[in-house]
Amino acid sequence: MADVEDNVDVETKYDTLEEILKSNDPSKMPSTKELLEMLETSNVPEDMKDNLRAMLTGGVPQVFGGYGSILAVLFVLLIFFILLFFGYKLYKSIKDKEKKRQEKKMAKQMKKKK
Repeated sequence: MADVEDNVDVETKYDTLEEILKSNDPSKMPSTKELLEMLETSNVPEDMKDNLRAMLTGGVPQVFGGYGSILAVLFVLLIFFILLFFGYKLYKSIKDKEKKRQEKKMAKQMKKKK
């Protein structure tokens, strides 16, 4: 019986929160404390509650769960290796052009000597 009353109370809080947000009246906006209390009584999964709680308290939500920092490091490494690859290709291309120019110059000098 208490579970039914809790669900009705949560639905009422959702309805009032939805009405407050639609009205855009700053005087009717709930405080952070009230929002946190509504969040605690809500029927939402724990990971979503943690993210919402972090957003309300000024923290950054975990987008990828606990793997956000690892993914960020992997992303930076991926970008680094891509830039390294293209940098190497550019360096090799410049060196090859320089080498061909030197060979052409040497061939031209050899022709003049004959």
